[in-house]
Amino acid sequence: MSNPTSELQELTNKSIIELFSVELKPDIHYTKSAKTATYSQSATTITITLNSHGFSTGLVLSLDFTSGNGIDGIYTIQTVATNTFTVTGTTSQSTSGNVSFNVNATITNPTVHLFHAGNNMKDSTDLVWQSNTYTRMPCRADGFKYSGKGLLPRPTLTFSNLLGSVTSIILLANQTTPFCDLQSAKVTRRRTLARFLDNVNFPSNVNPYGTPDPSAEMPREVYFIDKKTTENRNIVEFEMVSSFDLFGIGAPKKLVTRDDFKGVGTFVNF
Repeated sequence: MSNPTSELQELTNKSIIELFSVELKPDIHYTKSAKTATYSQSATTITITLNSHGFSTGLVLSLDFTSGNGIDGIYTIQTVATNTFTVTGTTSQSTSGNVSFNVNATITNPTVHLFHAGNNMKDSTDLVWQSNTYTRMPCRADGFKYSGKGLLPRPTLTFSNLLGSVTSIILLANQTTPFCDLQSAKVTRRRTLARFLDNVNFPSNVNPYGTPDPSAEMPREVYFIDKKTTENRNIVEFEMVSSFDLFGIGAPKKLVTRDDFKGVGTFVNF
């Protein structure tokens, strides 16, 4: 798998940018520390109040706004104070309420990982979308096409593992649940157009393709890692299933016998 390339230099304003987030599952991939806090939003700045939180800038959180009009999603901490921190919203509004989220009991270990197969046009480093930084990582996703034959797609997500980065994530998760290999982790496929990307990705902080719009994106596609199919020095590959695939669900949930239903094991032609 080739190294990330500055693909933005070859784009048009209609080119599609594909990004991936991998959200680990609490108490399976990490020991969670559940948090509840209050928030207030003015314009796109969301200020969250949580006494002595101990967080630092750059920490990525999956926030669940339980009241008010806050929009659930992935946010990166932009500024911190002793009892508050701020994140950047995708829409401008004025609202307030309560918010809940989980962090790793070891705060320095992330619970959300963001990836993009290319890099930015400004300094050939990570790509920024919706104020979140997507790590440049050689990766490829295939198999999203629906066949129309009743079968749901089971896409594969493949990462370069030359530096052992993905293996390190797997090993940390396996410390909580041995041999889980990130099974059940939530993978979200995000797509937007080049003209909507954050200005910070381009020279002079100006998007030459159009006007940045963090709310402009195609419908998100959510999958869950079903199993790790390959892991070696070169790549790590996962097979994913959609949320409709009911992976890990057995049927029937209860063994039904003739004592429960007399018709078990027989066929009656009416």
